[in-house]
Amino acid sequence: MAERFPEIKAPIIMNQTEVRINQLFDQLVLSLNRRRIELIREFREKRGERKATTSGREQTIRQLQESKANLQSQMKENLLHSMRERMIEEMDDKMRELQATVRETEVLFQYDAQQIEKSISVLGQLIERDIIQTPNYSALHQPSISVGKKGTDGEITEAGGVVFDENTQLIYLLHGSIPCSISVFAVTGEYIKTVYSQRFMYPRGIAMSGEDVYVSDIVSDSIYHFKLPDFYLVTKVGKKGNDVGEFNHPCGLAVSTDGSVFVADYANHRIAVMNPKLKHQHYITHHTMTNPRDVKLLDGSLYVLSITDNPCLHVFSPAGEKLRSFITCSKQGNAQVKGPFTFCFDKKQNILIGDDVDRNIKVFSLDGDLLHILGDTQDDDKRIVPTGIVVTNSNKIICSSYNTNFGLHIFSQ
Repeated sequence: MAERFPEIKAPIIMNQTEVRINQLFDQLVLSLNRRRIELIREFREKRGERKATTSGREQTIRQLQESKANLQSQMKENLLHSMRERMIEEMDDKMRELQATVRETEVLFQYDAQQIEKSISVLGQLIERDIIQTPNYSALHQPSISVGKKGTDGEITEAGGVVFDENTQLIYLLHGSIPCSISVFAVTGEYIKTVYSQRFMYPRGIAMSGEDVYVSDIVSDSIYHFKLPDFYLVTKVGKKGNDVGEFNHPCGLAVSTDGSVFVADYANHRIAVMNPKLKHQHYITHHTMTNPRDVKLLDGSLYVLSITDNPCLHVFSPAGEKLRSFITCSKQGNAQVKGPFTFCFDKKQNILIGDDVDRNIKVFSLDGDLLHILGDTQDDDKRIVPTGIVVTNSNKIICSSYNTNFGLHIFSQ
């Protein structure tokens, strides 16, 4: 046969190359597909993880929100429970108070209707007569009782101060004449007894607090402390002088609620303040206050009556500060008082001043207005020279009178 030509081999070689290329291409496509599948799988896995993470977060948020709601609900329930318990306790307290008030009311209204009507009737009569607050001074110009006439039992000469014991309803009156003594009278004027004391030289002022009786002596310049009912002498203090614990003509006395004793130290121009055992505490002085004759206490303030000052009534605070002076005093002209000697307060806080020049008792308001004049008479049997005045709890006015026919006068309605 003829020689083979080379062009017959070329297609075979090309076919092999093409096949190889195709194989490589297929492998590449397969690899790409595999890689694509892997990437898709990885993407899906990661997307699933993200979804799981998001779902977990959402679940956590939901759990937190549920916990918050539960906590708020629990707090609300606790608050309501606490408020409810507090309200129940307050209601229980109010109920107990109400029950106590009801019990007290039941006790207060145990009286029957007749007793209540009777009490109201009596109270109305008292109010209508105006004797609860103050005496009817328009009906008291002259004393209703005068006792202590010379030559009789209970004779009174040179009467000094006077006090009234609210507990025993007894009157204690000082005698300045020898033998010096203290006379005891009932509030009706009945003479009971005389208590003599050789210790007195000339007793002038007297004050009492419970069973404690204090007496000043203007000659021995002393203050005595007695105990009722037998006038047992507890102590005596003082002598003439102006040092601490000394006196010069001590006159009026007053006792405070805490037992402090106030002494009008006349010639020393001061008020001596002592404790209940008559131990010196301090002095009250002021350049406008001279010759204090009498002293009284009202609502914590100290009132001092002077016989030489004009105005004659001075008011001091509990600390001794001068507050004011009022009520004019002079033996000449139109002064309100000519001879202020003693004074006291009634139940309405009016001021009763004994005037030993005009020989009467003048009644003033706390503003210094003259309200009434008592005992102004020319009748020798009823004439008064006041040395002591006291008002009882039933609004009787008791006045001791110096060197007159009767030494004790009682004004009553």
